[in-house]
Parts: sequence; C-alpha cells; structure tokens
Amino acid sequence: MWVTIYYIFSYAIFFYTLVAMISLTYLAIRSSVAQKRLLIDAPDDDTIRYTLKSSPITPSVSIIAPAHNEEKTIIDNVYSLLGILYPNFDIIVVNDGSTDDTLKLLIQEFKLKEVPFINLKRVPSKPIRHVYKSEDERFSQLTIVDKEPGGHKSDSTNAGLNVCLSKYFVSTDVDCILEPMALYRMIWHVINSHNPMIGVGATMLMLNGCIVENGRVVEAKVPNNPIPAFQQLEYMRSFLIGKMGWSSHNTLPNISGGFGLFDTEIVVKSGGYDQVSLAEDIDMLLRMVTYMESTGRKYSLAQVPQVSCWTEGPFNVHMLYRQRVRWARGLCEVISHHKKLFFNFRYGRHGAATLPYIFLFEFLAPILEISGFFFMIWLVLINAVNWDTALVIFGMIYIFSVSLIFLVLIYDYTTKSVKWKSTWRSYLKLILVGLIEPFVFHPFVTLCSIIGYINFLRNRGKEWKPIKRKGAKKRH
Repeated sequence: MWVTIYYIFSYAIFFYTLVAMISLTYLAIRSSVAQKRLLIDAPDDDTIRYTLKSSPITPSVSIIAPAHNEEKTIIDNVYSLLGILYPNFDIIVVNDGSTDDTLKLLIQEFKLKEVPFINLKRVPSKPIRHVYKSEDERFSQLTIVDKEPGGHKSDSTNAGLNVCLSKYFVSTDVDCILEPMALYRMIWHVINSHNPMIGVGATMLMLNGCIVENGRVVEAKVPNNPIPAFQQLEYMRSFLIGKMGWSSHNTLPNISGGFGLFDTEIVVKSGGYDQVSLAEDIDMLLRMVTYMESTGRKYSLAQVPQVSCWTEGPFNVHMLYRQRVRWARGLCEVISHHKKLFFNFRYGRHGAATLPYIFLFEFLAPILEISGFFFMIWLVLINAVNWDTALVIFGMIYIFSVSLIFLVLIYDYTTKSVKWKSTWRSYLKLILVGLIEPFVFHPFVTLCSIIGYINFLRNRGKEWKPIKRKGAKKRH
C-alpha cells in the first residue's frame, strides 16, 4: 500500500508542478504580447497628458484614501496626492476614527471648516460624523470625511463612496505615493476601450529604500533590507507577468487594494466593499464581474505596466508574518464566498478559468508544498529517495524560477516601468535576491499561508491589524 501511495503522490506532484510551470510560461508569453501591443498603441506620457487635458470627454476621478492614526505622515501624504497631474480630480481622505492628532493636523494645515453634506448611503459603512472642506482655494480639491471607526479599510472606502460624485474613483492608501501621471495612464485605457472599462490596475513597487522629495520618488532604489527586497521582486513578477498576462484575456484576478481605478456606479451596484473582508481587492473585483455577467453587460479590465504607485512594505519578519497570514485567510474567505463561480461558464472567463486557477495554483500550492516537504522527510527516513531524480527535478524548478526573474527584469527594462537610480546595480541586486528567494522567502510565505488557512478554519484572525510604517527617506 505504501508503495502505491508513494507513486500516486509522486506523479501527482510532478504533473501539478509541470502544469503550474506551463501556466506561468503561458502568462509570461501573453504578458509579452500585451506589453508589445501597448508599446505600439499607447503614446508617450506627454501625448497622453496633452490629449486628455484638453478633451471634453475626460472623466472625473476621486481619489479615496482611508487614514487611521497617521499623524506622523498625513500632511506630507496629502500634499503628495494634491500634486497629481490630472485636469478633473478630487481627493477624499477618510479619517477612520483616529485617536491621535490626524484630524487636528489636517484641519490646521489645510484650513478646513465643517460643511453640510449629503450622505448618499449607497453602500454600507459606519456613520459619517463630519465632512470638511478647505477655505483656501489652493486646496479646493480636498475633502476630509471624519467617520466612526470601522476597523477595516473597506469600511472607510465605502464611506468615501457615499460622498463621491465622480464617474471613477481610485482606491488607495493615504501613505502610498502616486506617480504624477498615474491617473492619465489609467484613464487612457478607459477612453480607448471598446467596452465599458470597469477597473484598471497599475504596477506598484516598494517605497522602502527610495528617496522622496516633495511627495515624489526622486531616486528609485532596490531596498538594502532583504525583507522588502524580496517583496520588490515578488511585486514585479506579480504585476509584470501575472497581471499583465491575465489582462490580455480580460481576466484580471484582482486589482490591488493599494492602487486601483474603478467605475463608481458598478462598484455601488455590486454592493460596495465587504466591510470585514481581509481580501477586499479580490472580493470587490469578483463581485463586479458577477454583477456584469449576471446582467449580461459587456465590460473590460486593464493593467498598466508602468509603475504608478509606491507603497511601503513590511520591513521586519513580524510585520511580514502578520500581512501574509492575513492575506492567506482572506484568500480562504474569497474562495468560500465566491464558490458558485468555480467552473461556472455563466460568469465568463473568471468563472471558467481565473477562479479555478487561483484555487489550484495559489490556494492549493502551499498545502501541496508542505505535504511534499513532510513526504520528502519520510522518504529520507526510510532511505527511499532517488537522489538523482530528486536533484534533476529540483534543478529544473530552480532554473525555471531564476528564468522568470530574468524575464521580469527584461520586461521592466523594455517597458521602462521604473527609472532606477542605478539600473544595472539594481538589477544585479534583484538577481541576487532571486537566487536565494526559493530557499528563504518562499518557504516563509508558504508557512504563513498554512497558518492563515488554519486561522480561517478556527475562525480566528478576523481583525485587521495595520502594518507599521517607517516612512520614506527624504532628501535633505
């Protein structure tokens, strides 16, 4: 019986790994095709800006940025948002019941006064206490919403939606730094789409290690700290291969909660954000897709390859652990809440392909990897390992992983996704990080995923604990 189990498990792992590698290769090819098409079809930033700035059909955009206890950085962050280059946008900062001086500092710095407001109550959220606008014309685009604490970013975003009047809105974090051309790049996809564009994602990278001046990244650097450096490479691989590949089939699995543009009406009709979800970005996109497919409406989703947003990632093991356990638990919630979509062709390509892929190669992968680890230990203990075969298989997987790294860097270079301060030094650092990633970072993330799954089964870890930030380095 043990021999039979050995062969079944071995062949199952082999074919699973083979299919996963083929899938990633296909996504890489599709990403290349999509990026080449954008390089041919999309004009440069100056042309996009000139065209949209003078166009009467350029839609309005609201930037909704939740904030909770951000007194150390809130003023700099709001000034950064105010510096966005776009002719028709406003900023809605949602103070989620901060207990520090976040609101007080905002009122003082931007000369805010309380104004009457209409709470549209289109989506559920904790009650809004006050709404503030500036008496200074320089900050006329700024609205501050003060609400009762909801404990989740999604509740704050919903509150922002209840006062939002724009055609589109951007969901972001108040401590993210947006590239000045970010909205132009995303809206270009909107106005050039044959079908209604309901969501646009854009590439995000780690702010850790970068130099910031006047709310702008002026020196893009790969972090020296290995923890955010691992995340930097992970983000590049996810956005430039995964999401760009999926976007070529109009099947984006998610638009990052850190930075994404959405059709306000469709989000509202989809019920807004789940107030307690730990994976609100995936959940929201799937609910939008469900709504569009159920009502028989055509739609498009797009991904921008250029870096348009910088976010500070966890800088120590404890913060990274908390984040990844939360993400894993959130993935379980998504699979549980949207199980009706799996292999259901009524919900288009997301039901037929995207959700099954997420389940097979993102949800199941940590389980199979942990099982394979213990299976390997058992084989070693009973002296049943074919070391020649094992080393060949491991070598193939490792070479494939390293090849993806080089491919990501090629994509980054050809699309000019980001202007690194020292391009070759940055790439060399990313290559070195990638060479050790399979032995350090990946096993850690796998372990965090298993703990997140266990928390979901035990109904634990539902609270949202924000990641502590150090703040960006500033040029003196």
